[in-house]
Amino acid sequence: MNPNDIIAQQQALFNQSMQHAQQVQLACLVIGAVMFIFGMFVIYMFYARLRDIADELRKFRIAFEMAEDRKPQSASSAPPRADDDSRYLPKSWIPTAPAKKNYENALTNSGHLPD
Repeated sequence: MNPNDIIAQQQALFNQSMQHAQQVQLACLVIGAVMFIFGMFVIYMFYARLRDIADELRKFRIAFEMAEDRKPQSASSAPPRADDDSRYLPKSWIPTAPAKKNYENALTNSGHLPD
């Protein structure tokens, strides 16, 4: 066999392997792009769902505040609290005077509350 034929066969084999490698690289790039686009779509849908939930919660809060405003003030047994988030805390969260005193005594006895 002629040495030039051997070199031509090697060159053809090398070109074929390079073309195959290029096709594999292009396929990986396409798959990566598709996965990135799908990931962005999933993140967008998650964000849209969170936005819908926040909108529903806002509507519930507005409806609750309107219902609370319609109640007569003398009907509520709990004293009004000064902080802004107090409207959203449950009524059972307000400590009674004996419970508050017991809590302070427990902190004082455990050494967590300075005298």
